[in-house]
Amino acid sequence: MQNATEQLSTKVQHADPIIITKPEPWQWDILAKAFLNDPTLNFWLGEKTSEQTLSDYFEAMIKDTLVSGGAVFASPDQKAVLIWTWLGRDPEDSNEFKKKWHDVLDPDGVKRYYWLYDEGELDLDPDTLERSFEPAYMGVHPDSQGKGYGGHLLKSSLNYFEERGYEAPYILASTRRSAKLYCPLVGFHHHKEVFAAESDSEPVAVYLKRSK
Repeated sequence: MQNATEQLSTKVQHADPIIITKPEPWQWDILAKAFLNDPTLNFWLGEKTSEQTLSDYFEAMIKDTLVSGGAVFASPDQKAVLIWTWLGRDPEDSNEFKKKWHDVLDPDGVKRYYWLYDEGELDLDPDTLERSFEPAYMGVHPDSQGKGYGGHLLKSSLNYFEERGYEAPYILASTRRSAKLYCPLVGFHHHKEVFAAESDSEPVAVYLKRSK
């Protein structure tokens, strides 16, 4: 998922991303600012949405990711962060950080979270899940958006996993606009739009699958 205002294409030369091994506040600060008006996070958090709530959510998410087989990438100048979650993780597995992001969402938000993924109709078999990662959250600091950070971070980290034999079978995009940017950039195609209510004209998520 990517904050909807970041332009993915780039004409600027960016340094190779770094792999985060130590969680630090600047990481969740970037994500909280980037996702403040994100429709998917707003759907999950509802009226609780605020920069502080998002900061608490992403702190827990980053820490949970780092202890559960996922990976976190960032630009060396600390302007962009991308969380990759491992899909082979046992969904029943828990730790203090996963419990924390469940607490931030609250029970209703957790239900909306899992409902949204169920609605994606991704149909991935266990073997595929075992060797797959999802680019779950990508945020660029508002002061640096439109400079190609997102595109470079996504392409570089995707190459990192593919070179090691892993797949990225889908992306959950927050908006139609960001979905249109992903497709030509990294070879994904439109799969399904999910709406919070039948009367809504804008989706809360757009699922993309990897083109074969």
